[in-house]
Amino acid sequence: MSRKDAVGLVEPNLGFAFNGVGFGRSFILACDLASFLRYINREPGASTAVQYWRHYYLISLSFLVTRMISFSLLARWLFRGGPEVEELLLPDEARLDTSVHG
Repeated sequence: MSRKDAVGLVEPNLGFAFNGVGFGRSFILACDLASFLRYINREPGASTAVQYWRHYYLISLSFLVTRMISFSLLARWLFRGGPEVEELLLPDEARLDTSVHG
């Protein structure tokens, strides 16, 4: 099996896996969004716990959305393939040998 064939088999599978992880996060997004909406409608002066949970879920939502977008972009990059992906997944052995010994 050539290098190009091996990378051609791995690229779509990795892209599919990252896309699945990104899609799986949408279930967590629904839970965090529901919790955030629960605390956003309460009065901010009621207690510090309300403010804490409001900020906690806002930060959690923003990191979750960032991760979902990152996984989707990574999956898209892997599906497109190209020499960059090929070099990342299966680097040249000659270059590896010189960097280890050199």
